[in-house]
Amino acid sequence: MLVNEVCKECKLTKKAVEYYIEQGLIAPSVRENGYRDFSDSDIARLKKISVLRGLGLSVADIWGVLEDWTASLNDISHQKKLEISVLQEKQKLVQELAETQDWEAVQKKLQQIQRKQSVLERLRNAFPGYYGNFICQHFALYLGEPVETEEQQEAFDTMIAFLDGIHFEIPEELRAYYDEITVDFDDGILEKVSAGMRSAVYDIENYIDGHREAIETCMAYKQTAEYKMSPAYRLEETLKQFNSTSGYNDIFLPAMCRLSKSYRAYYEALQTANEKFLQQYPELGGETAHERTSSI
Repeated sequence: MLVNEVCKECKLTKKAVEYYIEQGLIAPSVRENGYRDFSDSDIARLKKISVLRGLGLSVADIWGVLEDWTASLNDISHQKKLEISVLQEKQKLVQELAETQDWEAVQKKLQQIQRKQSVLERLRNAFPGYYGNFICQHFALYLGEPVETEEQQEAFDTMIAFLDGIHFEIPEELRAYYDEITVDFDDGILEKVSAGMRSAVYDIENYIDGHREAIETCMAYKQTAEYKMSPAYRLEETLKQFNSTSGYNDIFLPAMCRLSKSYRAYYEALQTANEKFLQQYPELGGETAHERTSSI
């Protein structure tokens, strides 16, 4: 089918179908004339996506459901119940505070409620403002789960201590450059980037085949003197240095894997993708998987 037929069959707008393609949720073939051709399996997948979006699931949740149907839906159902429970309990506390003005008692009850909140919400509360938003934007896809086990709580505490204790300062001459390249970043853009990364990581061979020219052009440019004199190179080297010396690679990422099942699955897929990528580009053997995926 072509896109007009697909829209009628699935009761979706063209914009919605294009969005799901951008997010990597479907990948229809492309004809020689440039038109997308949707197979029966694409149609079936789009119908599922439409239902899941109608139920209020995020793109990240839909990814999980399409990869592991039963387990992911059960997890999401459990998470939604917790969210509703937390909202109801907070509503009661607001009323209690209005009636009693007992701030200390309400604070103690609030701390008990917060243990039920998702990691994402707890991180935003621990680090309000730009710093917290920056952290959460980069890992939001994997922080929708609550802390339910002692191992997860230990990992969460490790992350909080790490994030609260590090000092990372972008050199002054690079701040203007960083602000310029991130000025338009919002949750929508970062979600699109994250979805593209997931699509590449979980299907690295097709990604390389479809982007080989761009990858090799980028790799060639990064070897030039022009690039090595650029602010992009200096910023990249600053971030690499920070990751290797701050404990980000040795403390933060392992804690993320213990805390979030979905991130652990992504991290393991990233390592596999890294090995396959190196088979085709062995000259990049000195870079880590996280450094390499920032390039692709």
